[in-house]
Amino acid sequence: MKFSIARDTIYEALQKVVNVIPQRSPLLMLQNVLIRADDQSVSLTASDTEITIVSQIEGEVERTGSIAVPGRLLNDVIRELPNVPVTFDSNEAFRMTITTEFGEYRLAGEDPVGFPRSPELAEGQEIVLNNDVMKRLIEDTAFATSTDELRPSLNGVYFEAQPGAIQAVATDGHRMALVRYADEAIQCEPLKAIISNRAVNFLMRSLEGDGQLKAVFSDRHAAFHLDHTTMYARLITEQFVDYRRVIPEEIKYEMVADTAQVYAATKRVALFSNPITAQVVLRISPDAVELHAEDVDFGGSATEKIPCQFSGDEFLVAFNSKYLLDMLKHIHTPQLVMQFVRPDYAALARPVGLPENEEQLTLLMPIRLETP
Repeated sequence: MKFSIARDTIYEALQKVVNVIPQRSPLLMLQNVLIRADDQSVSLTASDTEITIVSQIEGEVERTGSIAVPGRLLNDVIRELPNVPVTFDSNEAFRMTITTEFGEYRLAGEDPVGFPRSPELAEGQEIVLNNDVMKRLIEDTAFATSTDELRPSLNGVYFEAQPGAIQAVATDGHRMALVRYADEAIQCEPLKAIISNRAVNFLMRSLEGDGQLKAVFSDRHAAFHLDHTTMYARLITEQFVDYRRVIPEEIKYEMVADTAQVYAATKRVALFSNPITAQVVLRISPDAVELHAEDVDFGGSATEKIPCQFSGDEFLVAFNSKYLLDMLKHIHTPQLVMQFVRPDYAALARPVGLPENEEQLTLLMPIRLETP
C-alpha cells in the first residue's frame, strides 16, 4: 500500500476515529487504526467492538492495500506535522513508513485480517434526517441518561420514529428529557431503538454543517452515514421504561419566568447548598420566585428573588440544583414554563415559543424539603 495526502486531510479524519480506541482492552488489535487504500480513496477505521467509525478521504493512491497501525501513535505523529504532503508506504511485513519533507517515521503495524469487521445491515429500516435535527434530538436529551450499569436500558437515548415524526427520550429515574420533531419529509417505517450514551456522543461530534445523515437500524445495530463518515453502533436491546406513565396528566400550577434569570440565580445560590443534597428551595408566589440554599454544617446561605408569573398563591418545592441547572441549560428559548402538581410530585419544564412542529419536555423529580 502506498498513497500521498495532505497532513490536514488525514489529521481531520483521524480526529473522527481515534477516540473510539479503548484505553484498555484484552484485544490488542483494537489499539490500532485500520488504514485501507482503494483505487480512488483512503479509509481509516477504529473500533471497540461496540462502536465502529469509518472515515473516508481522498488521496493519491499509488498502490492499494491495507494495514493496522497503532492509532494513538499515528495520531501523535501526524498532529506534530505542519500541513505538508505526507506519503504512507507499507510493505508485506506490515511495516509502515511515513515520509514528509522533514524526515521519515517508521511504525510497526499488523496484518489487518484480525481487525473487527463492520456490521452488515443489509435489510435495516432507514430514516433520513437533517444534521441539525439529529443534533438537537441528542443534545437536549442525552444529559438525562443513566450511568447505572444495572439498568442498561437507561444507559442510552431511546428513539421512536414513524412517518412524519421522530422523538428522543432519556431518563435516569430522577429526571427525563423528551424532544419531538415533526416533518412530513420524514419517511420511514415505525421504529424503536436505544442508542448508547457513548455512541450518541460520538455521533453528535460528527454532525457538521447543514448536511443530512441516513440512519439504518437492524435488530442489534445501527449505521449512521454522513459525509465521508460512517458510524456503526451496537444497540441496547433491553426494553425501555414506560416513560409516558410518569408524565402528569393534570397540571395544577404554572410558573412562567425568564430562562436566563432562573439559570443565573440557581447557579449562584447553588454555591451555598449542602454538598450532599445540593438542595435549592423555590418559594413561588404570584409575581416572584425566591431561590434559597443553605449549608447548615458551614453556616453559609444564599437567597435570590426574580420575577415570574405564577397561577397559584404560594408554592414551595425543592430540587437537586445540579439537575435543575442541567435542565435549564437545555432550554434555548427566552422564557420557560414550569408546571407542578404538588411539592412531592414530578415537575415539568417546557420552552415557551417553540415552532409548532417541535416539542420539548423535561421532567424533574423534587427532593424532600429540608427548609431552614
